[in-house]
Amino acid sequence: MSAIEPTLALPKARDRIVGRGWIVALALLALVGFGAWIYQLTQGLVVTGMRDVVSWGMYIFTFAFFVGLSAGGLIMASAAELFGIRSLRPLSRIGVMTAAACVLVAAMMIIPDLGKPARVWELFRYPNWRSPLVWDVIIIVVYFCFASADLIVMTRRGIAPGRRGRILRMMALVGLPAAVMLHTITAWIFGLQISRPWWNTALMAPVFVVSAILSGTALVALVALAARRFGRLELPDETVSALRKLIITAICVELYMVGADYVTILWGNVPSERAALDMILPGGSWQWVFWLEWIAGGLFPLILLSLPRLRRRPGMMALASVLVLVGVYAFRIELVDGGLLKPLVMLAPGQSMGSFTAGQSSFQLIGNYYPTWVEFAITAGMMAFLALLITLGYRWLRSLEAGHGAAEPEGAGG
Repeated sequence: MSAIEPTLALPKARDRIVGRGWIVALALLALVGFGAWIYQLTQGLVVTGMRDVVSWGMYIFTFAFFVGLSAGGLIMASAAELFGIRSLRPLSRIGVMTAAACVLVAAMMIIPDLGKPARVWELFRYPNWRSPLVWDVIIIVVYFCFASADLIVMTRRGIAPGRRGRILRMMALVGLPAAVMLHTITAWIFGLQISRPWWNTALMAPVFVVSAILSGTALVALVALAARRFGRLELPDETVSALRKLIITAICVELYMVGADYVTILWGNVPSERAALDMILPGGSWQWVFWLEWIAGGLFPLILLSLPRLRRRPGMMALASVLVLVGVYAFRIELVDGGLLKPLVMLAPGQSMGSFTAGQSSFQLIGNYYPTWVEFAITAGMMAFLALLITLGYRWLRSLEAGHGAAEPEGAGG
């Protein structure tokens, strides 16, 4: 026994060191992002790459990405309770915790885009109730409060398992529609702008919901796999299989919807509608987004998760989940900037770029956007902050479980 104990202690000690280093690295990166935001506050939005033509950039498509990430966890937990999907119940607490963290950081992502944080108050002081932006603010607040309440019920001591299960089933009746409405309303911010042909499609809301389920499930899978590796989480094979099948299904449905939209635009061949798509498809100036979405984030994960020889290898599920997140993020870039790169009015001399360079025109007919270091730093800081929240949230869940003892396993009653 004395020869075995040191062997077991070394990996545990190594994991603790890795865990602390991970937390320190995330905290430092979050501080770098905060410093970049302070710099932007002092200099103004001119330090970003956004101008008149492309007025929404990295902050907005990252916001849409974070909103999507929040879907998987709550939908997974609600579906497990509402439809009795036992294979997903071990991930209920992790799922709801990630949902709350993601929607919180998504709301924070709007603040750098506004330029002046005080403008947030204007949304509440002078709300335009006909604006999808106001609807989105309301549903984000409701979603965060609901996810927090759901997590409290799941983790609170003193509630009998039977009563906890009944409460969670009742909450699932609200949670599942709330999750769908969050992503539907976010999609309507784009889809209800009739002046933007690239966005004005009835498929916008369904695509958002499906891609949100896809990215949210991939995030939950990553967190669960990391917890199994470093946190000693017991992850049943049936749970891994359910995650794999859900990701495969969501990939196929999302690519089908996006592809159907492509075919409709190509077949109609309306110049104003083709303008954005031509830039995205192979041969266009933004074709790299297409390859990331369809090949890196679509075809490769399908191969990794479908072929028996590959899916049985350790790490393939994690790699597929990472690729899925890359693909969904590329789709958000395609969606947001693809709709802005072609100005609404293309008459000479064009739209002002908001800057002047000697020897060059300060007007443009075609949109041009590339994030500056400030946008990269703030976005990276937000992503690090999200990872930090999820890491600390999981540690909190494990400490609660250790306090409860083995009487109530992970996901019991929720």
